Amino acid sequence: MHDRTIRLLLVDDDEDDYVLTRDLLADIPDIRFELDWISDAETALEEMARGRHDLHLIDYSLGRLDGLGLIHAAVARGCTAPMILLTGLGDRTIDIGAMRAGAADFLEKWHLDARLLERSIRYSLQEKEHADDLERRVRERTAELARTNVALEAQIAERIRAEEALRAVDRRKDEYLSTLAHELRNPLAPIRNALEIMRLAGNASATVEASRAMIDRQVKHLVHLIDDLMDVARISRGLIKLKIDAVDVGYVVSTAVESVRPFVNKAEHQLVVVVPETPMTLMADATRLAQILQNLLHNAAKYTAPRGEIRLSAGREGEDVVFRVKDNGRGVPEDMLEKIFESFTQVSRSGDEVASGLGIGLSLVKTLVELHGGRVDARSDGPGKGSEFTVRIPLTHPDENDDPT
Repeated sequence: MHDRTIRLLLVDDDEDDYVLTRDLLADIPDIRFELDWISDAETALEEMARGRHDLHLIDYSLGRLDGLGLIHAAVARGCTAPMILLTGLGDRTIDIGAMRAGAADFLEKWHLDARLLERSIRYSLQEKEHADDLERRVRERTAELARTNVALEAQIAERIRAEEALRAVDRRKDEYLSTLAHELRNPLAPIRNALEIMRLAGNASATVEASRAMIDRQVKHLVHLIDDLMDVARISRGLIKLKIDAVDVGYVVSTAVESVRPFVNKAEHQLVVVVPETPMTLMADATRLAQILQNLLHNAAKYTAPRGEIRLSAGREGEDVVFRVKDNGRGVPEDMLEKIFESFTQVSRSGDEVASGLGIGLSLVKTLVELHGGRVDARSDGPGKGSEFTVRIPLTHPDENDDPT
């Protein structure tokens, strides 16, 4: 039944019963027993609570504390080893009381022999093993259920986050469509007014020329919006191609400044440009690099109050050319420093002001910078404290020998 020695504790105040039990155990073949004997219940209770024995044999008649009381007390103290109650009384009520108290079996001494004792011990130990195995499986199953529950909670949380993200995208889409309609319709009113003025002006050449200039400006604005939308569409489809060549940094900076100068002057901003006196070149797409700086300068001018200060600098740092666009405008909230590079995202304007533009300029900047193998970062000390955008472009494009896309 067992390869190891089975440790038994006999609690009995009669030494003759101890000798009898020891001899019966010795008659059981193929099993090694180690029998300890304690004659009083109080000492036995302390020993049973230590849990050093595989099974306890407990006599019913122990004096002040009988066998049933000892079993109750041992269970209360956390004893888990099987307990067999021994009695010289053929009283069924004691048998029932023993089972209720937690005993594994009940044996009557007057017809106890080695075979009966062996069977009771074997049965009690097997039941204990089965109970331990069941408890182990319950613990494992409980742990497995706990792990499954954690995974399920994580999946639910992820699904909630995904649903919230989808709702956010849906809101942004609605906001974008509303903004797009607004931005595309804005130039149409002055164009229509200009056409009406031209119709009424007749041969007044100055009035007609002014109206034509207004139409030209508004059409250019529409073209710029549509070009940005086309770029977003090309990026989403992976169709943007860079034309990598040796590019003069000063030329790119001057091209970007020239394109935004009218917008900057209209707001009466002071624009400071700092470039190296020594010509500096890098491998890049001149048009796209100028577009990056143009978008950053336009963004700075748009989010800076009239007569603000904007600074554009360019220089070499290690193996990169670093462009910085800094302003003293509205600044960027900390929680928006990463989000502003997402498509159709705009920083809320103060008061009753309505944000203009489609919210795709900085998204284009990030994508075009990354296509050059570089990175762009935004920094701001908070609302009202201005912002700084830093663009790092490697001197040598990583794919200049390939067909860059």
